[in-house]
Amino acid sequence: MASTHSAEPTASSPTFSVRGSKLIGQEMFRVMDHAQALERQGHSIYHLELGNPRMVPPPIILETTMQALRLKHLGYAPMAGLKELRAGIAARYASLTGQELTEVQVVISPANLLIHQFLDITCNPGDQVICFTPAFPSYLAAAAHLGLHVNAVPLVVEEGFRLTRNHIKAALKLKPRAIVLNNANNPTGAVYAPEIVHELADRCEGAGIWLLSDETYGDLTFGGRFATLASARAKQVVVMSSFSKVFSIPGFRTGYALAHEAVAAKLALSNSTLFSCLPAFTQLGCLAGLAVIDEYTAGIRARSAKLTGACADLVNRSGVLHCHVPESGFYLFVDIARTTLDDMTFCRRLLEERHTAVTPGRSFGSAYSSFIRLAACGQEEDVLEGVRRTIAFAQDLGGCRVQAA
Repeated sequence: MASTHSAEPTASSPTFSVRGSKLIGQEMFRVMDHAQALERQGHSIYHLELGNPRMVPPPIILETTMQALRLKHLGYAPMAGLKELRAGIAARYASLTGQELTEVQVVISPANLLIHQFLDITCNPGDQVICFTPAFPSYLAAAAHLGLHVNAVPLVVEEGFRLTRNHIKAALKLKPRAIVLNNANNPTGAVYAPEIVHELADRCEGAGIWLLSDETYGDLTFGGRFATLASARAKQVVVMSSFSKVFSIPGFRTGYALAHEAVAAKLALSNSTLFSCLPAFTQLGCLAGLAVIDEYTAGIRARSAKLTGACADLVNRSGVLHCHVPESGFYLFVDIARTTLDDMTFCRRLLEERHTAVTPGRSFGSAYSSFIRLAACGQEEDVLEGVRRTIAFAQDLGGCRVQAA
């Protein structure tokens, strides 16, 4: 498995820009590449490395997308996204927040790119960005590429990796240019208390600090405790989310941001500069999906709660591994310290010896080399078999023979 750090240039290698040399990407895609290479050799691989839902999307999305293609909706779309889709998103968030939101506060863009766009339009090279870790790898990768200095504020494992006022105090004390919040969290599945995230937003606004609230997994919260920070009034709070997980369409690469009108306009210019626009046919599919989003995500939540709960039970009865039970999404952040292997070695050997692909913990922050992330996606039996193989491998390493039934 490749290192998370780029190789040093050799005498015969090209010379890249400073920004180019700082590209680190996402480790889970390198894991997937390794796994697919093994599959080409004839091995069956259990894929727990990427958050790929592998569920059937709402039929109305597929039907509408195909109809749009048949009708040849193949030209350019508005740089901010289709007005109808932006208006539909605004209406949904207005109903969730009780605030007046319109399409001028919404921009359609690939969610992963929105992280880079947010940091690009708010921060200058050398500025300080705070991430509450464990953090989604793209925050770290985008900040590095833009020449920003990332300071980690670690969340506490004994507190279930939840955000507290002490973490907010520690972040603000560092006087950053921007803070990135991931609620509900990937990789831990933790959901933060509504009063805490609203306090963070208020204090950032008061201090003139930019805040990106990544709410990609908010609609997949099991217990109903999730609160969005979307607001037309907040000038320096940007909310982003994605249709990838809630509609099981990661290949559509369709996400969105909600922000103050002036910020949304700047993000639209970023779209125009970087990729012009997203395809109209995928946006029309997502627009149709809004009519069934609550019904569809209810089913995804129920399935994810059951499956992640079963996986967490297996892990925590293993005698060698441990994780907190997720409150959202479909990830488990698993402590492997008792195996005595670091995360990179554990993941490489697990893939090569037990044909199960998982993500190294250090992808989510340098302090987590004794963790791995399991993605409980796909067919239930495949997920459970991958978890069982991970447990059996860990038990062999740890000298533990407890049966993971």
